[in-house]
Amino acid sequence: MGKYGRVIPGWTVLRGYRRAWLAGDLLAGVTVAAYLVPQVMAYATIAGLPPVTGLWAAFPALIVYALLGSSRSLSMGPEATTALMTLVAIKPLAAGHPVQYARLASTLALLTGLMALAAWLLRLGFFADLLSRPVLVGYLAGVALIMIGDQLQRATGVPVRGQVFFAQVGSFASGLDHVKPSVVVVSLSVLGFLLLLRWHCTRAESASSARSRRGCRPSGCPPWIPACCANCCCPRSPCWSWASATTW
Repeated sequence: MGKYGRVIPGWTVLRGYRRAWLAGDLLAGVTVAAYLVPQVMAYATIAGLPPVTGLWAAFPALIVYALLGSSRSLSMGPEATTALMTLVAIKPLAAGHPVQYARLASTLALLTGLMALAAWLLRLGFFADLLSRPVLVGYLAGVALIMIGDQLQRATGVPVRGQVFFAQVGSFASGLDHVKPSVVVVSLSVLGFLLLLRWHCTRAESASSARSRRGCRPSGCPPWIPACCANCCCPRSPCWSWASATTW
């Protein structure tokens, strides 16, 4: 058991699994699937692949990591930066051929996995500590520009051409007369909802921090309620009140 536990950490968890954990794990699984399914389908579209590709890329990785992974808090699955980098790297090589694009994307995924495995075997994780903050900020800014340029057509209905950000912006500016009002309304509505949700979460986190400084703890709340809003929305919290619930 010790030998298998070192190679397959998930095996140790399964051997010691308790029936009392089942309800919480089922709830967690349904919750993750509820947001993961549309998320990975959207990321596959960003990467230039059919939406079903995101499902094939996400769920096998979750199952494998449940057995081979050593961290319970690490998030597994496709992400926006990986999808954008896939699009930028493969799109010029595929030359508009969907089958060739899918083959190149599969090859890139396999090569990336092999390189990650080799880095693990050689214990090269310390290289991540050598990345300075300006490098990371520049990387994130570049990813944001790529995402903005790639989503201009989907957010406005204006045909956008070009492989780089500035070419896409120029193409978008020259085709503003093709804006579709219905598409813009939907895009602005979704953006407004996300900004409102972020504002509410920020207020809830600030209120929770203030209550914690006064000695309140959401110890009576179910584990599925986030810590940032447990004091505001959990009736079993000693700090909960109808006023706090409506304020959140």
